[in-house]
Amino acid sequence: MREHLKVQVLGHVNIRDARTGALVLDKTNAVHPQNMAIAIARSLARSDNGAIYKMCYGNGGTFFNSSNQIVYKSPNTNGVDLYNETYFVLVDEQDTLTPVTNSVTASASPVPAITSIVTIVAELGASEPAGQAVADNLTTNPEALFVFDEIGLKTSDNLLLSHLIFSPIEKTANRAFIITYTLTISVS
Repeated sequence: MREHLKVQVLGHVNIRDARTGALVLDKTNAVHPQNMAIAIARSLARSDNGAIYKMCYGNGGTFFNSSNQIVYKSPNTNGVDLYNETYFVLVDEQDTLTPVTNSVTASASPVPAITSIVTIVAELGASEPAGQAVADNLTTNPEALFVFDEIGLKTSDNLLLSHLIFSPIEKTANRAFIITYTLTISVS
């Protein structure tokens, strides 16, 4: 009998334009190992706060240096939060406030079934977030409130499970995004 199992969690994010289907971002992300272990243990024990509850967005993952070059911060896999969370959407369908377009689902791989995939889908429609610019390129500030450069998944008690840093993407009223965030969990 095997006493030790190796668990690996790999994250990946796709952001697509909801109207055109064009790929805006396709990137792997970092997973917070301690917090992910806590969430898995909570889920197995049917404890509160074990499920993925929300997808959070921020604008603190990058900055411009004195040469006006973009600098990417390291994903926060030891800390408690995004660098600067500015918005979030609920994805847990068990919460009545979660939009019907958002979901968290799990599926097992075919035999041998040592891999399962958790798929988190969130839509940022044209009307959200409130207060966004009406059209692209109206702001010259790369750190504007809704110029996102980081995404993370959290539990309902705000435990940061994953963190992705990327080139800034402006969210405006003339753009809608569908974000598909997958976590591939392998046990060997």
